[in-house]
Amino acid sequence: MTSMFQAIPMCLSVILILVKISHGQDCARVGCSPGFCCSKWGFCGDSPLHCGTGSTTTRATTTTTRITTSTTNRTTATTTQKTTTSGSGSETNNKITREQFDCIFGKLSEDDRDKRWQGTRSKLTKQTNIFFSGCFLGYQEALSMMSFEPQNQNELIMFFAHISHETDGLQMYEEYCGKSKECASSYQISWCGSATAEPGKHYYGRGWFKLSFPCNYNAAGQALGIDLLKNPEKVAESDAVAAATGMWFWDANNIGQPSRQGNFGATTQIINSLECGPTPQQTNRISRYQEVRLCFGLKRDTENLRC
Repeated sequence: MTSMFQAIPMCLSVILILVKISHGQDCARVGCSPGFCCSKWGFCGDSPLHCGTGSTTTRATTTTTRITTSTTNRTTATTTQKTTTSGSGSETNNKITREQFDCIFGKLSEDDRDKRWQGTRSKLTKQTNIFFSGCFLGYQEALSMMSFEPQNQNELIMFFAHISHETDGLQMYEEYCGKSKECASSYQISWCGSATAEPGKHYYGRGWFKLSFPCNYNAAGQALGIDLLKNPEKVAESDAVAAATGMWFWDANNIGQPSRQGNFGATTQIINSLECGPTPQQTNRISRYQEVRLCFGLKRDTENLRC
């Protein structure tokens, strides 16, 4: 492990911090459902991270506005209770095995599964702004360097269920419509002041949770020490950055809290409230969730599936 750390010092400095951001939701414009607040990242939720100090909204409001200041930090984001529900995972069984990983992402080729799981490393380039020209770390290697750790099996399963939905089973790190240029210019709006779109750059969904909009790329980049505002494509080009943004998003939006309580519908509400209701997107998320449960040897869930 020591030699690996020496070989990739820049990877280490970046991966030590969690990441997490998404596509699809911009509650600064569309608002949140009753009882939820709009975080500075543009996502709905009811945790202190969404409604606490610095927020201009309250839990009781039906129309929310974006948070312009933030006092949240890494400690606040991970200070949540460990709660399980009957029929779900235990607090101690919070690790994923290679067999479970292969089961979840069985549509990938064996080589791609190896790459996503274990990862490979290639030469780094340092320019004026530090970024990855190539530092491809799989989930397992990233976990060995990061403090991201699901607190129970519920959280682990729901995390991978949403990842499976967002990336079509880790087959894609870019929104299909963005990669084909159909919606590449649809995510250029900024609501956070100086973080405006760079000329010639597009901020459609990339990474494990489809990071979108300049403000989110900027915030994620600041957390990781990478200028993602100027280099948004790095989120899709590097397994490490793709995974890190997903983990940061999960942690920063406190999705772990409802997931540990077995409330899958509440996790969908936070990730993308526009999918709530009788939508095909929510149906697909639930289907992915049930599939992941089977990969962990659990029965299909029947409670708290929808938002």
